[in-house]
Amino acid sequence: MISDDVLNLCRELLSQAGQTRAAGSLPSRQTLLPLAEALWPGQAQPALQALTDPYLAATMLWRTLGQGFRGNPNHLRPLDSDGPRLARDLLALLGLHLRIRRGLSGLVAWADGGQPAGELVGDGGWCDLCGQCCCHCGTVPTAPPGVLYPAWFYHALAGETVHPQPYCPFLFQALEEPLFFCGLHPIKPLACSRFDRTDCERGLPGRGYLEPSGQGTVA
Repeated sequence: MISDDVLNLCRELLSQAGQTRAAGSLPSRQTLLPLAEALWPGQAQPALQALTDPYLAATMLWRTLGQGFRGNPNHLRPLDSDGPRLARDLLALLGLHLRIRRGLSGLVAWADGGQPAGELVGDGGWCDLCGQCCCHCGTVPTAPPGVLYPAWFYHALAGETVHPQPYCPFLFQALEEPLFFCGLHPIKPLACSRFDRTDCERGLPGRGYLEPSGQGTVA
């Protein structure tokens, strides 16, 4: 399969999954199966498991890998690379998501069926849960006092697992609306818990991802 074909298949899959989640539904395995099998022969089933997981930040995957939103302009995104690179990075992110979901068992109490959007309140109400502060290449993975992460969590939080990292792999998406929250929220790294309204407002100018037309949009 030539590079352009792989690139188009990746973007179609990202668009299908991301837009479906943005509209408040879970993507259908049947819809995504032909695309996943064409992209990853023999590895389609675990990819589909991740793509249909109610916590996967599929809309953020679509915005970053599919549309080129850059949380950090100094880090290239797979959108700038060929199709096979995008396919490899996407599969790696999906695999990492499944590993994180398993690794969080016993650490946080998220329901298996996903998090209702109406039950989320962002840090006292000032946070609109856009997820853009989590679109970074990694953070300092210092756990809060009394908490010890599994060893590989530190590498994932530091951005050493998938490079370049489009967003923190612990970013989860709510049901019903494209709202995003930290999968480690009760025990998230100190650098993340110290991020406050002042930090958010400092980064607000120019915030937003680029639509295909090139027009900036605030999420």
